[in-house]
Amino acid sequence: MAARPAAEHTGAALIVGNPTGDLRHAGEEADAVQRAFYPEARYLGRRTLGPTDGPGTPGEVLRWLREMPYDGGVLHLACHASVAENARRSAYLSLHDGKLGAEEITGAGGERLGLVLLAACRSHVSGRGHNEAYSLATAFLAAGARSVVGSLWPVPDEATSVLMFLTHHFLRTHGEPPARALRRAQLWMLNPDRELPPGLPEFLAERARRTDPHDLSAWAGFTHLGH
Repeated sequence: MAARPAAEHTGAALIVGNPTGDLRHAGEEADAVQRAFYPEARYLGRRTLGPTDGPGTPGEVLRWLREMPYDGGVLHLACHASVAENARRSAYLSLHDGKLGAEEITGAGGERLGLVLLAACRSHVSGRGHNEAYSLATAFLAAGARSVVGSLWPVPDEATSVLMFLTHHFLRTHGEPPARALRRAQLWMLNPDRELPPGLPEFLAERARRTDPHDLSAWAGFTHLGH
């Protein structure tokens, strides 16, 4: 399929990468996504080279959600996610110097969000006992986001970084809606004859070459919610 013109992105964007300092691949992924597709985005956390706009605390993320000036915002979170059954924070993101729980996200005011990509383990798994519908992913939907991508199980860092970059690639370069962008990225991951897309950073190209197309853990855990 021929590439369509890049999708216009008029909303704000926030990229959060490796805020806890122990997810090097996630930080590299977030850095690559920001540089390639959202050069005007705010960047929180750690990156390979260059300055950041903050360490990536829960307060910084919540402030951005509440103060977002335009509709269609994009939020990319490359960090740890955890599920704690029936705890005060039933599911939460591990950020710099603190946790951001699903319950806090629900009331954060994310109605201007167009898309949230949760590049984190088990980010669409519920910790609320019998209420299996309540997860970090659905918390963002409840807050007002139109589309959310989350994962159903622990995901490998290296393969996830490739999948996430490709999802943004199909969003911005091919103009695909979020669900189809994720699906095309997943189909690319399982294709043994896949061709590296133009603009894929070399470190991600190396990871793609090492990723077994038959390894379902590399791509199948991510799902799209919303529209």
